[in-house]
Amino acid sequence: METSILLAITGVAATCGVLLKSYRRVGPGEALVIARGGGRARVRFGSAVVLPVVERAEVLDLSVRKVVVERRGRQGLSCQDGIRVDVRATLLVKVEREEEGVLRVAREVGCARANKPEAVQALLEERLASALADSASTFNFDELLADRSLFIDHVMMELGSELFGFKLERLSLGRLEQTPLDQLDPTNVQDARGILKLTGRATRLALETSGEKDNTTPSPSGRGTG
Repeated sequence: METSILLAITGVAATCGVLLKSYRRVGPGEALVIARGGGRARVRFGSAVVLPVVERAEVLDLSVRKVVVERRGRQGLSCQDGIRVDVRATLLVKVEREEEGVLRVAREVGCARANKPEAVQALLEERLASALADSASTFNFDELLADRSLFIDHVMMELGSELFGFKLERLSLGRLEQTPLDQLDPTNVQDARGILKLTGRATRLALETSGEKDNTTPSPSGRGTG
């Protein structure tokens, strides 16, 4: 009798030990992705019991990631009229706190990769750069500078909502200015158009400025002779 009771207590203690070791908890800005064999993974926010050997759990960070793209000089964006612009854009993305978004990021990117800022930068940098270039090519230079918000809206439309499960939070422009003339390539067809337009504009401005000076110069007063 005593032996049976002792064995029962030992069994309960062992079971409790296994459960304690299997208990996993994550913070409020994290998700637990639990995979079991070839079946569908499940997501838990907060805590869960992960069965040893049978199941495998990974933590996915849900905090905001930052992706920065900068294009300057001959790598600047070419506008519709051939003028290039230097740009620095910052994209903020995050994984939403909901099962489908978490599972998609875990499946298409992988939790370990998605948790590394440099890996997310590498994953989305080319996508953002392409959206910036495609959008700039639909605007003339003056239009681009006149309405930044319209340009940003166009870039976000080009990016779309399919970002490997990441949700686009915000896009901002830190720099958006004309690429210096001496950094353009005259052998490039687009740059050649831009150079022609910029030099023509500079010539007109110089003539207008010169004309304004001539108009404001007082005429010398003549003196009558006796």
